[in-house]
Amino acid sequence: MSIRYQQLVLLLTIALLPVAISGWHSVRQVDAMADSVAKSARQQILTRDRRYMTEKVADIGRNLVLMAQSTVNYLRQQQVLMELAMALPPQPDMDILLSNDVPQSPDAVDEKRFSRKGAGFASPHVKVSFEQPSFTFAPGSEGDSEARGAANKLASISEAVKAIYQETSDYSLWHYVALESGLGMVYPGHGEYPEAYDPRQRHWYKKAVESGEISWLPLTIDASTGQPVIPVAAPIRSSNGAIIGVTAIDLPLMRILNFHSISQPWLNEAQLALLEPETADTLAIVAMKEPLELDSDWDTAPQERSLEGLSPRQLEDIRQLRRGDSLHLESVQLPQGEYMLAVTALSDKHDSWLALASPVSAIESAVSASLATLEAQRKATVDHHIIGAGILAAIVAIIALLAAQRVTAPLIAINKTTEAIAAGDLESRTGLVRKDEIGQLSRSIDSMADSIERLIEEQENSYRSMVTTLTRALEKKDSYTAAHSGRVTRYSLRLGERIGLDKETLEKLRFGAVTHDLGKIGIADSVLNKPAPLNDEEYEIMKQHPTFSKTIMKPLVRFREYAEIAGSHHEHWNGKGYPDGLKGEEIPLLARIVAIADAWDAMTGDRVYRKGMPVEKAISILDEEKDDGQFDPQLIRAFIELVHDEYDIN
Repeated sequence: MSIRYQQLVLLLTIALLPVAISGWHSVRQVDAMADSVAKSARQQILTRDRRYMTEKVADIGRNLVLMAQSTVNYLRQQQVLMELAMALPPQPDMDILLSNDVPQSPDAVDEKRFSRKGAGFASPHVKVSFEQPSFTFAPGSEGDSEARGAANKLASISEAVKAIYQETSDYSLWHYVALESGLGMVYPGHGEYPEAYDPRQRHWYKKAVESGEISWLPLTIDASTGQPVIPVAAPIRSSNGAIIGVTAIDLPLMRILNFHSISQPWLNEAQLALLEPETADTLAIVAMKEPLELDSDWDTAPQERSLEGLSPRQLEDIRQLRRGDSLHLESVQLPQGEYMLAVTALSDKHDSWLALASPVSAIESAVSASLATLEAQRKATVDHHIIGAGILAAIVAIIALLAAQRVTAPLIAINKTTEAIAAGDLESRTGLVRKDEIGQLSRSIDSMADSIERLIEEQENSYRSMVTTLTRALEKKDSYTAAHSGRVTRYSLRLGERIGLDKETLEKLRFGAVTHDLGKIGIADSVLNKPAPLNDEEYEIMKQHPTFSKTIMKPLVRFREYAEIAGSHHEHWNGKGYPDGLKGEEIPLLARIVAIADAWDAMTGDRVYRKGMPVEKAISILDEEKDDGQFDPQLIRAFIELVHDEYDIN
């Protein structure tokens, strides 16, 4: 076997063996990490979801309590209003709207609030009038003079009733009144009451008359819309204190829930329920998120369902909650299946709770989806490692083949020299002194390095001349930029001197400041020379000029510092600048200096469409915003001191 192939095999073995071992070890580490993450992911996701459920039900509960308190305040106003109305002297006959005469007004109906869809009704929504309240007369009271007189009195205050409704319209459904005479009034005007409807037989009327005070009723189902509602009722008294009727407001549960967004998809399958004590050992579900089916009889009480599957300990934990407290139950076996349950108390009387129940199967599906994502990421990472190792192995094999062909150490030295020159080290030489072909090759390489060094220097001079030419072209294209660049350069150098930069760095700063807006050569004249502030679209175009500047100056290694200045002088210390969103010391120092000088001249320099602001005002703005995050805090303070000294400002 020839020496060439012996070296090739040796080099391939030496080079590829570490690559193979490293790749195998990396894949093992990725697999181990993925397994570890997968094992903990389920618990982490469940913990997150438990916290979210508990916070969400507590938030809804607090909102429900606050709205209930607000509703009581408005009910007191309504109670006083009705008592004042009934104390009025007899009123002239008024044109009142009977409930069965309410017109069908689709344009005036809020479908989300007054819809009957899904509640067992055929018509799409309730007939509603926002113009005036509607009235009903219980059987036998149609011709009663007392009922008719009361209707005239209530009709005379309809505007005040509408005003109270407007204050609560975001979260209330019906505002209504019933009198001992059999008269009923509701706003918004409500049509399609049954002919035998008698408000005095309704549970809210009886409860308020029985208690003699403002009364909350158990969550029930509104007979007209099928929505779960919480009624609150108050008695109406005559001047001698006798109860002559009841006024009430319905608080719809679904309307309250509309104030709460759901961010976890699996919660779309959750159920919201109001719980009340049923027996010592069970709680009753008196209403769910979805409307319950209704019987045709308006006097039928809501159907309660037992909340089964709670252990004695879980039941006791729920009963001990105080208003605003919440708890989470990991697994509750309900008739529908296994559920996670979050519960919050609505009062301190241990008599009402709000529960959010989500099927465990829905959460498990979310967990599985998350784990599937993790597995996909693991597979992609392993694939990337394998592909990377293959590419690296191919590169190593090519290099080994080339090295094997250069069978002597001098050629290796020459190879290193050429690689160094290729990397930019133009002062590198072979150092070989030989009289054979290797020496001749070495001298040729050294001569080539000399030529490359001269060529690069000439290229840099040519490129610098090109940049200067572009700068002059930009000055002719935009006279403001020419003067602006000069002032920015002066302020930048003054600030650089103040913070102690050496001469070499100041020279870099000078050239970088002069060319910081070079990229504007690529901006359309209609945007660059617009004699008015730029609109959003034009501003986005103008924001491209740092990138253009960087692209122009980046090709040469020694120009890259200038490219960094031009490309980063609109970056902000807090990371909110452009084009790359650099933050803090990620922004080159010289670019941070030019950014301050650029902002100063933008404030104090004249534009076609405005005069520059006075120095004192500009200093005041910088002083107020020195800790706002746009500029390097130390540099902006040094610049403020510099301007104070230059303009002799105390």
